[in-house]
Amino acid sequence: MAVILSNTLVRAPSMRKTNKADLKRTQLRNQLWPGSDAWIWDLADREKVVGFATVPRLLPLVIHLIQHLVSGGKGGDPTPVYLELWCRDFGQGYVSVTDEAECAYGAGYSSRRAVRTWRGHMERLRELGFINVLPDGNREYGNVLLLNPLAVCHRLHQERKTPDGWWPAFSKRASTIGATIPPPLAFPTTGQAVPHVTPTEMGTGA
Repeated sequence: MAVILSNTLVRAPSMRKTNKADLKRTQLRNQLWPGSDAWIWDLADREKVVGFATVPRLLPLVIHLIQHLVSGGKGGDPTPVYLELWCRDFGQGYVSVTDEAECAYGAGYSSRRAVRTWRGHMERLRELGFINVLPDGNREYGNVLLLNPLAVCHRLHQERKTPDGWWPAFSKRASTIGATIPPPLAFPTTGQAVPHVTPTEMGTGA
């Protein structure tokens, strides 16, 4: 994921080429479930299959870390909001929020306090450094920048905020999928623009 602040149109990342491991997994799947080509989302068929997002393969471990960081707090778990944001990204690391109630419902909040809870969790994600936000008119969270979670996690590890065993598991998984963990990302959390971040490959294997 590349963090880009520009007026230039940014296209979604292009598909990688199919390799031998891909073909082997496809053959095994077809042996186990004959005819399953028609039952799954085919990542390569971008013309016929739409409505899917590309997310970091390390996202489960990122969510694990966020849940650890907020455990015991009064604000609750913000990871449903984080996941919902990733599902709104079209590949540019940017989300335009036009309907807070819709986002809140998508994150699983349906009570009278749904939007309030969503806003609180957005603020918690900003405080932790996983997102940066800028207002759009009266909407405080109108523009959202999804920061490179690998770089954010690296910073949190340097700050000794990761639990025992988490960093080795995170690093091992990154190595397995071929992802490069970039330098720690530090930035202001007051809604200002973030510094440039070198694009990094988030993993294309495994």
